[in-house]
Amino acid sequence: MAQPKRVAPDGGNLYKRANDMFVKVTSDDTLGAYEICEERCPPGFASRKHMHVQNHESFFVIEGGGTFILGDQTHEGKAGDLFHIPPGTPHQIIAGDNGIRMLLIYSPGETEAMFQEMTALTPEQRADFETGKAVAAKHNTVWLSE
Repeated sequence: MAQPKRVAPDGGNLYKRANDMFVKVTSDDTLGAYEICEERCPPGFASRKHMHVQNHESFFVIEGGGTFILGDQTHEGKAGDLFHIPPGTPHQIIAGDNGIRMLLIYSPGETEAMFQEMTALTPEQRADFETGKAVAAKHNTVWLSE
């Protein structure tokens, strides 16, 4: 049975890579329905272009801003903007000059397992596109470009 909980500002399960991903509400907390994460990206950070096979993903910009490439559309996102990405939509986020801090919602809740596995890779393995692509694929995520 799911239980209520409080998560402090720097709380949650932290996955440090080129960005910091805090999983605040886990899949276990919601019986698999969704996860809520806080992502903190430094200036110039760029995610790999990718898509999720079955997951919906929503980004709410808390601070800073950046470029959101969603399918064939490009948007400049700033604090207060929300972007929703349905399954199968290629997307990429590029942090602006001041970085970006966002609240993310994934549904169903199954991305933390990917964060765990990616974080456990060595820096060399993380830098290798094919290794990361294989890990992502195990978690319903398709990397589209290096």
